[in-house]
Amino acid sequence: MFYPFEMEHYLEKLLGERDPLLREMEEQALKETIPVVTPMVGNFLNLLVKMSKSQAILEIGTAIGYSTIWLARAAEESGGHVTTIDMNKDRLARAQEYFKRAGLQDRVTSLEGDACKILTKVDSTFDFVFIDAAKGEYLDYLYLVYPLIAPGGILVVDNVLFRGWVVPESQFAPKYDRMVGGLRQFLQELCQNPDFSTTVLPFGDGVSVSQRLGNEGFRCGGVE
Repeated sequence: MFYPFEMEHYLEKLLGERDPLLREMEEQALKETIPVVTPMVGNFLNLLVKMSKSQAILEIGTAIGYSTIWLARAAEESGGHVTTIDMNKDRLARAQEYFKRAGLQDRVTSLEGDACKILTKVDSTFDFVFIDAAKGEYLDYLYLVYPLIAPGGILVVDNVLFRGWVVPESQFAPKYDRMVGGLRQFLQELCQNPDFSTTVLPFGDGVSVSQRLGNEGFRCGGVE
């Protein structure tokens, strides 16, 4: 946690009690060490979709569908739809069962496979994109989703501070060098991109929020 656990716990309490389905998913994720967003981040996603009235929503990284349900519940109010991608067949099947139990199966389209390959074949645009998948591929995801985000669209990315280790001079095991280096490069590319207005929020494990401004001619990772 980038800031004290006590603060996260306090803020989570302010949210109030989640419904039984979300609580069950939280407990299962904790028990099986499945990476899902914190309740604070889930609530934040839900609020952003409602405020932006986003219709076409893309999620990269479904896991068991916890964040997807936060997104889909907001989409239900706005009349929107969520497309979510994950390459783990078993987890995706579990997510689909949760969608059914939540009554959201018609609000979500699940795609199984490598997001980097799937995104090259997508020809639609999205009002809202959420990325919470392999941290070492964040820069690749940015290049791939860039042309898919409609002008004015929102891009949210989770775990961008990765335990605070992206901060220079941080100490961590050498096995994380590549991942941390990739996240630093991703944040620099995103924050310096003149086609996005970006802020980074230090809650959860770090969340970046960007809005595409619609500037013409900017090149992002070879995409114009």
